[in-house]
Amino acid sequence: MTTTPDRTGKEAPELPVFTGIGCLMGFFMTVLALIGPAMLWLSTRFDPADDDRLVVIAMGAVFTIGGLATIGSHLWQNARARETHRELDRTGVRAAAEVVSSRRIWVGEVTTPADDVDLVVTGPGVTPFSARLLTEDVGRYATGKVVPVDVDPGTLLFRLAD
Repeated sequence: MTTTPDRTGKEAPELPVFTGIGCLMGFFMTVLALIGPAMLWLSTRFDPADDDRLVVIAMGAVFTIGGLATIGSHLWQNARARETHRELDRTGVRAAAEVVSSRRIWVGEVTTPADDVDLVVTGPGVTPFSARLLTEDVGRYATGKVVPVDVDPGTLLFRLAD
């Protein structure tokens, strides 16, 4: 069994995936962003002396700013994740990660099972370091199993290569 080194690596962020849930979230973010301009347009239909007009304008401004900020943040996070993986493609080296321990945990409000996996990463040009992985692939990473990983030796950023 490999001992755990003092250095700790960090898992690369997940790449965005084109899924049904992702499309649904994109749809709702778009609706959220479009409600604001619709409310602002609706406020032009009120009588200027009507007190409700100011409420509709305020709500329209909040929905517009909030919707655009949410979409912008989502796109920015996706772009950063893709750039991180491109950087690993350019500078990363293939290494081996041995599973030192794996334990079942429960995450989320619906009690989704997951495995909390501790790894020791070694390979050519890589100083050994420990890493932690949280995965919903329950039972896939048993203690002692060796899995391939891509590692940036400078930053210790890694991703599973399988």
